[in-house]
Amino acid sequence: MHKLKIGLLYTLIIGLVYITAHIPAVDSTETKTDLVKSAPLPDKPQALDHANLLNRLLFEISSRSEGQAILDQIAKSEDTRFVAGLIDILRYQRPLTAEISQVLNQLTGQNLPPEWPHWVEWAGKHAEIGSFDAYPAWKAGVFERIDPNFTRFVHAGMKIAPGSRVEEIVWGGVRVDGIPALDNPKMVHPREADYLVPDERVFGVSINGDTRAYPARFLDWHEMFNDVIGGEPVSLAY
Repeated sequence: MHKLKIGLLYTLIIGLVYITAHIPAVDSTETKTDLVKSAPLPDKPQALDHANLLNRLLFEISSRSEGQAILDQIAKSEDTRFVAGLIDILRYQRPLTAEISQVLNQLTGQNLPPEWPHWVEWAGKHAEIGSFDAYPAWKAGVFERIDPNFTRFVHAGMKIAPGSRVEEIVWGGVRVDGIPALDNPKMVHPREADYLVPDERVFGVSINGDTRAYPARFLDWHEMFNDVIGGEPVSLAY
C-alpha cells in the first residue's frame, strides 16, 4: 500500500514537471502590445464587444463608478476603433464628460478640451481613425432611440456620399420633421410682396426661364425649401 502511494506521488510530480516545462510564460506586456498593433478580431477570446460596451456606457449605467469601470476597460484595450463611438456618447452622457474626454485623449494621443464640438471638429480631420465593423448599425440604433423615424435615413446599410463618413453624421437636435420645410410655397409677383424691404436678402433660383426668390428670413425658420422650378424638383437647405 505504501509502495502504491509512493508510486502515485512520483507519477504526479513527474507529470507536473512535464506540464510546467511545456507551458510558455505569458508576458502581459507583449499581449497588450499585440492588441495595439493589430486590432483583435471578433472571434478571438480577448476581443471586446464594442457595441455592447458603448451601449452600456450610454444607456445602462446607474452610477459614475459603473461608467468609469467601462471607460477603464476601453482605455486599457488601446483600441482606437472606440473613438468615434465615444465622441458620439460625449454629447449625450454629460455627467461623464471629463472622464470620456480623458479616455479619448489617451486613445488618440491628443490633449483636447472635453467639450463635444472640439472632438467633432478633430474627428472630421482624421479619417484615418477607423471604427469597428458594426459602428454604422450601432449609430443607427442610437438615432432610432431619439426618433424611430430616423431609420428612414440612418441604418446599417445606408449609402454614404463619396468623401463623407458615417462618423461625421450628427444629430441636428430635433426629431424628424421637427423643423417643417417650406414645401411648394405659393409664389407672388414682386410688386405684391409688400412685406419685403428694399434690401431684403433672398435666395434666387432660375431654371429653364423660371426665376424665383425665397426670402432668407423665411428660411431662418424653415431651414429648407422643396419646390419645383422650371419643371425640376429643387431642395435648398439653409
